[in-house]
This record gives sequence, C-alpha cells and structure tokens, in this order.
Amino acid sequence: MKQIMAAAPLSLLIFASANAAPLYAGLQIGDNSAGALFGYQINKMYAVEGHYSKSDSRISHSGVSVDTSIVGTGLVGLALFPLRLNEVLPYFLFAKAGYEHTANNEAYSIPTSVTLTLPYNDNIKSSKNQLILGGGAEYDFSKNIMGRMGIDFVGNNKYINLGAIYKF
Repeated sequence: MKQIMAAAPLSLLIFASANAAPLYAGLQIGDNSAGALFGYQINKMYAVEGHYSKSDSRISHSGVSVDTSIVGTGLVGLALFPLRLNEVLPYFLFAKAGYEHTANNEAYSIPTSVTLTLPYNDNIKSSKNQLILGGGAEYDFSKNIMGRMGIDFVGNNKYINLGAIYKF
C-alpha cells in the first residue's frame, strides 16, 4: 500500500502534464497536526487529492511520560460546488470521501521512582486503514492562491483544519 501512496502523486503529475490540466499543492494545519497535500483538478466540479499529515504529542506527569506520533496518508475524491456572492471572488463548498492509512507509535517511559524496581520503557506501534469523509469551503484569493477550511471524519475521530493552496 505504501508503494501505491508514494506513486499516486507521481502518477498525477505525469497524467496532468500530458493533459495540461491544473495541479495544486498546499499546506494544511489541524488541531494538533500539520501536513501537505497534492491534487489534480479534473474539472470545475471534481478533483483527486493525496495528503500526508503528522501529529506529535507528549503527556508527562510525575515522571511518567507518553510520547505519541501519528502519521496519516490518504487519497480522496472531492466534489466542488462553485458559488458567487455579488462582487466577491468565487468560493467553493466541497465534499470529500476516500481512504486514509494511519500509523501510530506510542513510547512509554516510567522511571524507577514510580515502579520501585527497574525503569520501564516500551513502544507500541499500530496502524489501520479507515474511511475518510469531510467537507468545507475554499476561497480563491487570486488565480493561483486559495484558502481552505474544512472538517474531516476519519474513523471515530473528527479533525478541523485550515489550508493554503497554490494552483500551478
């Protein structure tokens, strides 16, 4: 699966350059994560997008610490609904659905003062494939630059994110 996710952006680039269709790339920040996205706009109504996101957090109390790292890669299809208000530049509402692979790594550290024996350190790794659904709005600041605000539902989790996108 990792090979498919790695090849998807390259395939989009080759296909788009052969068909002179618009590509875009952007940065996205969320609740506790940051990431990148790369997309191909099929027409005014549809796009395909790949994304990568990473989130790191640390919880520490009385010497016990848990470091969590989550990496997500996904591929989604977007349906865009163009809107226009008076003299305002066009904006779009969008809905998306697709697939996300999430890899979690949790590192636990418990010192001798808590265990009263030897210190305890361990890593727990897990991964899962999940459906991603979402929606939001995009605003064209110029011909090449747009902003995005959206919400994604991945498994049982909800993520609110902001993005800046450059159209090539």
